[in-house]
Amino acid sequence: MTAEKKHQNMQMLIIVLLVLNILFGAYLSFFKRDALWLETLKAWGSENMQMAQQLYTSPVYIQQQKSTLDQILGSLNQAAIQDDVQQAPAVETVPEGTPTPNDPAAE
Repeated sequence: MTAEKKHQNMQMLIIVLLVLNILFGAYLSFFKRDALWLETLKAWGSENMQMAQQLYTSPVYIQQQKSTLDQILGSLNQAAIQDDVQQAPAVETVPEGTPTPNDPAAE
């Protein structure tokens, strides 16, 4: 390959990468705008959306959500531990020499 051919291939690669980058940027900006618009509709307007954003970034709200999640996880873990204990077979110890109802030696 000649140096001129390599130079043309490099230019073509750079152009393709730039076009892909522009298309990807447009794709992301469109869907980000669309997602923000949907969330604004869910909040019943831009004023409500601004209040929701203030709420979600509030340290008090974040702490309340964290403590609620901690409580839920704690109760789920406690329930899992109780299920494990309930599913474990109970082992009965019978003193040696005590006849059992189905023991042929007891007859």
